[in-house]
Amino acid sequence: MNRAKCPHCGVKLGNYAYADACPHCHEELVHNTRLLVATPKAKSPKAQSWLVRTFFRIVRCVES
Repeated sequence: MNRAKCPHCGVKLGNYAYADACPHCHEELVHNTRLLVATPKAKSPKAQSWLVRTFFRIVRCVES
């Protein structure tokens, strides 16, 4: 959520409403910052299980 004023010094942000830091006091505007790297999604065990089963079926077929 973007705010019109800096919560630290109270200066009106104007054109800097989407900035990561206040142009006056240079404090970080926490409400404007976000993580640049998305958190990795966990692999679903179901998706991994079919892959493992298929691999071992192929191995058994080749060995026989």
